[in-house]
Amino acid sequence: MTLKNSSKTGTLLLAGLATGAAAWYLLGTDNGKKTISQVSGSLKGFSDTAVSKASDTFANLKSKINNHNS
Repeated sequence: MTLKNSSKTGTLLLAGLATGAAAWYLLGTDNGKKTISQVSGSLKGFSDTAVSKASDTFANLKSKINNHNS
């Protein structure tokens, strides 16, 4: 094994350990579950807002097009 391959292996090992630790924290602890719930709620709120604004913008553009063609 060359030094370059050894370095890549070490990096991948550390990334795997960090991913595993994050997954354990988020899925295996009460604080992690609370964090997931809060983030999920925030993302849903953001998604609802984005959909609403996009819908309003589309309706506004459609109205302008209809008024221009009249």
